[in-house]
This record gives sequence, C-alpha cells and structure tokens, in this order.
Amino acid sequence: MSDATVLHLVRHGESGWNAARRVQGQSAEAPSLTAQGRAQARAAVELLSELAPHARLVISSDIDRARETALIVAAGLGLPVRWDPGLREQDLGELEGMTFDDELDGVRVADIVDGLWTDPDRRPPGGESIRDLHRRVHATLARIAAEMPARATVVVTHGGPVRVARVPSADGLRRTAVENASVTRVTIAAPAWHSRRAS
Repeated sequence: MSDATVLHLVRHGESGWNAARRVQGQSAEAPSLTAQGRAQARAAVELLSELAPHARLVISSDIDRARETALIVAAGLGLPVRWDPGLREQDLGELEGMTFDDELDGVRVADIVDGLWTDPDRRPPGGESIRDLHRRVHATLARIAAEMPARATVVVTHGGPVRVARVPSADGLRRTAVENASVTRVTIAAPAWHSRRAS
C-alpha cells in the first residue's frame, strides 16, 4: 500500500490526574505530566525510533499533558511539532475534575464513564458522546492523512481518541485499556481504515 499514510498514535504519559484517578477530559485545570509520565514519554521515543524511523512530523492535541508528551517526543526524534485541537480528549463536561469514586446523582462516576462506552449516543452533562468523539477524531485523522500522504506521522493524543481511532464505527465500542505513552499504529488508505496494535 504505497499510497497509505501510517499514523503512530501515542497516548500522553501519566498526568497528575491520572495518578489521582480524576476525570480529565478537556479540563483546563488538569495538570500536566508526573515524573513517571515524563519517563514514559522518553521511553516512547525509543519505541518510535524503531517503529517510525522515517516520520517527519509530530502532531499533538493542544491539552497540556499531550503537549508536554509531544515536546519530549519531538525533541527525542528531532522532529517539528504542531498542535491540533481535533485530537483532544472527549469533553466530559461536569464529570471533569471528579474522582472515579465520586457520585453524580447517586451514581459512581466510574460507572457513568463506563456507561458512555456502552451507549455511544449518551452524553455526560455538558459534554460529548462517544459518537461525537468518534466523528471528530476520524475527521481529524483523515485530514492529517490527506495532508501527509504516504508518510509516517507521529500523533500524540489521549486514551479516548486512541480507542475510537482503531475502529470504523462507534457502535459496539468498549472502554478497553490504553496504557500511558503506548503506541498504536493506524494505517489509512482511502477509503478503508486498517489498524493494528504496535506496542
């Protein structure tokens, strides 16, 4: 597939709210990386140097935890970096900042978040549904692939976008684990999507 664009999706390293088990979403109050998160980002550089030796660009979500990860990755690979808000995490509205053990209207936040993945059209108060996220992320990745045809590109993003990027439909999705600073390879060859796990 010589005309394919290979995107290496990197989830950001561990953040302060990952460690505190708080819902992050797009919150402007969510802190950036922990020391462990920075170490994870540096480890991702080593993996990417093997998986994407011909990459020419790092494109990242503009949320702080992704930005810091992207800067570490870009510096380690010697690549330029640019920001794209289309790669942001799912907007989780009123859930953002709450811990997964907190309750909203008598329901544990962890259960609310899991429920969003079993019903892709359900929205948290003030936030996006999984179907909204899927449409946004797929449109963004398709645009990136069109801008970078037949080239490997490193994309730094979040757990939600990585999950939805791997599948062509929002229906039947589950909230599977995506490790901090893991790398997932997605190959885009219009009109089909092909993906496989790289880490």
